[in-house]
Amino acid sequence: MKKITLLLFLFAFFTTVAQNTTTGPIQLGGPDFTVQFDVNGSNNTVTMTMIGPTNRWLGVAINPSASGMGASGDDVIIFSESGLNDYYMTGSNAEPNPDTNQWNVEPEDVTSGVVTIVATRVLNTGESTDHVFTNSTGTIPLLWAWGSSLELSYHGFGTVNRGGAQANFTLSSPDYVLKEFEVYPNPTVSELNFDFPSNVQSANVQVYNVLGKQIMQTQLNRTFPKMNTNAWTSGIYVVQIITEDAVQTKRIIKQ
Repeated sequence: MKKITLLLFLFAFFTTVAQNTTTGPIQLGGPDFTVQFDVNGSNNTVTMTMIGPTNRWLGVAINPSASGMGASGDDVIIFSESGLNDYYMTGSNAEPNPDTNQWNVEPEDVTSGVVTIVATRVLNTGESTDHVFTNSTGTIPLLWAWGSSLELSYHGFGTVNRGGAQANFTLSSPDYVLKEFEVYPNPTVSELNFDFPSNVQSANVQVYNVLGKQIMQTQLNRTFPKMNTNAWTSGIYVVQIITEDAVQTKRIIKQ
């Protein structure tokens, strides 16, 4: 009996450790701004995908300590003329300071005036001004603001260029449960093909544009795992593949 209890405990422990969560695309208002966070419990990393116009700066404060961006010590990620950088706020309207620990940023993907930035870091950097991510489900608040150009400046030129959002972390695909779907070709012109993992027979597929608006939803199965993309306009889309056990997210470019 003790052995069985121990095995069940270890299974529950490693299930928790390996758990993956995702927010899906979060609309931040303004012209085509979204952000998404994906936590990988297996290697204790978080990946952020930020999408927006190439000619405007965008700042996202993670779990701020006040209702307005600018509270001293708040963790904020900013894309501007100097690229993507991690900062901490110094209070009021003062310019933020760069953190010691920075995200590992992949090469930018620019399509039709829209830039997609993918960056990764460990869940807990050990720096007091960095938000500590976990692999638990739950919701944390975000604050966002964007500027009229890439030059980082005070954002108080209107009411549409700043606001709040919720990052709702839900279970994603645990590595030990579900292998990745393969989706191709990417970029696509007229069709997407889905290679199903061996233990999956069907999936609900939802497609979102860069504004976070759902443009289509369909049920696919192993018999006919294809999606027509002729009606999509050129640009970047987020495809969520939902099964009984998990959610996987793919970024697709339509030419």
